[in-house]
Amino acid sequence: MGLKPGRWHTVIRITAATALPASGKVVPENIQTELRKKVGSSFETEDCIGSNQIPHSDLVLPGIKIASECTLGEVEADRRHLKLRASCGSLSDGFRADVDVEATYTDVAMTANAETSAFSKAAGFGTKINVTTSSTYAGECRSR
Repeated sequence: MGLKPGRWHTVIRITAATALPASGKVVPENIQTELRKKVGSSFETEDCIGSNQIPHSDLVLPGIKIASECTLGEVEADRRHLKLRASCGSLSDGFRADVDVEATYTDVAMTANAETSAFSKAAGFGTKINVTTSSTYAGECRSR
């Protein structure tokens, strides 16, 4: 993909968040209230991005991690842009999440928009959360 291997620092900002009820259900008001409080907030992460990926391991991009159990659907990438969709779980098993990512990058910087939609049959509602990320290369990975 062209990202420089090493440690990446990312600021993630929540731009939208809502809960959606299952048919015939109601989302508890405290859930909607808590999600609304998160909009506009940000947090930081550090990820070690490397070229020594173990087969069938999680996909780790700066500020974005997609579990190895997920299925990658649409994937488009060139030297500066990435677009991907991943699906995790199954409604028949009671939980499903879909992640859509669009990113622009150089070897030492990346910005992305990501939308995650998740639904839990047991909870009776789903969530849709949109974030933006801004990532920069921060040096060598720290030893673990």
